[in-house]
Amino acid sequence: MLQAQEILVERYQLQRVLGESAIRQTWLAWDLIDQEQVVVKLLMASDQLQWDNLRLFEREAKVLRQLDHPCIPQYKDDFVLEREITYFTLVQEYINAKSIKELLSSGKTFSETEVRQIARAVLKILIYLHKLSPPVLHRDIKPSNLLLDSSKNKHQVYLVDFGAVQDKAAAEGATFTVVGTYGYTPLEQFGGRATPASDLFSMHWGRL
Repeated sequence: MLQAQEILVERYQLQRVLGESAIRQTWLAWDLIDQEQVVVKLLMASDQLQWDNLRLFEREAKVLRQLDHPCIPQYKDDFVLEREITYFTLVQEYINAKSIKELLSSGKTFSETEVRQIARAVLKILIYLHKLSPPVLHRDIKPSNLLLDSSKNKHQVYLVDFGAVQDKAAAEGATFTVVGTYGYTPLEQFGGRATPASDLFSMHWGRL
């Protein structure tokens, strides 16, 4: 298993785990070349890895390479890491902000004005994604994937975690991997037919 302070590909020094599951790890790391913090996402090639997991991971890297928006963490690197276990690795810009889910869990409440500001900010990001050719669908809009930076007395919203991203709208009769979070995902997405409207459905602002 990977350890804190370990250096990957002579560049990224692992600092601390941000999240993990049976086949995934997300680390905060230090980029020794650019001298900045980054996020390193790793997908382990274990017995539990399924083809869809790898396909979505590779699609996330592919889509992020093409995106250029100030409110979406920038793609930096991707590579295959060979250790005792093989890791498929994606490196992104680190955003030093808390998620809306974390803020709500800590007791934060939002006024109607703040909710409208956040909603408008997310809609602007979605307009950018959906106007791309082909449209990019996030497919997992939820409080834990929205970071909020209020350090400058203004809510700056970031959309993160493109692990469920789809880089083309579902064509009539086409099927795609079913992803998303129950409670935020529309029925057509569970049926493998996500559209730009599916991202809009996920914005349950009443939950703030």
